[in-house]
Amino acid sequence: MKPLGMFKPMSSVRIDVAPRAFIDLPIEVDDRWDEICAEKPRLFDGPILAFVGEDKGLIRARRDSYKRLVVQAESKGLIQPPVMQLSVTGILIARDTAGKPHVFFGKRSDDTRIYGSLWELGPSGGIDPPPAHVTALDEFAVIRQLQVECRDEVGITGVFTSHDILGLIDDPIAMSTDIVVRLDLQRRVHELIASTSNWEYAETRWVPADELVAFGDSERTIPPTAQLIPIVAEMLGE
Repeated sequence: MKPLGMFKPMSSVRIDVAPRAFIDLPIEVDDRWDEICAEKPRLFDGPILAFVGEDKGLIRARRDSYKRLVVQAESKGLIQPPVMQLSVTGILIARDTAGKPHVFFGKRSDDTRIYGSLWELGPSGGIDPPPAHVTALDEFAVIRQLQVECRDEVGITGVFTSHDILGLIDDPIAMSTDIVVRLDLQRRVHELIASTSNWEYAETRWVPADELVAFGDSERTIPPTAQLIPIVAEMLGE
């Protein structure tokens, strides 16, 4: 496994989706899942894509379940093979009336699976598996997934003036590999502040580009965000 938070630059992605193999789960998995859901009742099981590997922009993924992802964090020996969720993380950029870029951050709620009360670049979320007959996804499917996360998690809709695939980042603590995507918004930052509220985030903030590094130094962030902040600051020329 790569070191925590390791970022691999990429300019495009394709995803090959393998069928889900039948997995006979031990009864201990269901028992532990019930205990976790009792502690965090907002969690629910469902299909996910698990990251298998990547070579020259081609990501290999398999169909799996959220239950297996969550339970392995508590009881790793029960889950074989391990589940590394394939996700997307957004770098949302909006400008003020003077044209100065601001970057979106969300402070994770304590009701989330992991990293409660820590700040992250976002929104982020697992990439939904396609219908059973679909065996491949292109980068536009990834963009559409991020737009869904923008709408559902932070209430941001509207026109994105541009998008760019920036790369992949691993998080072996959260057991995820994220495709990092830059989205530039057409609306000004002051129009978006009132729209950013959802249970998954206890607080949201648009941070001016020239304050990104200081923000990362002064606030507690999830490990991948700590790795990405200087990359984003350099990208924006700050």
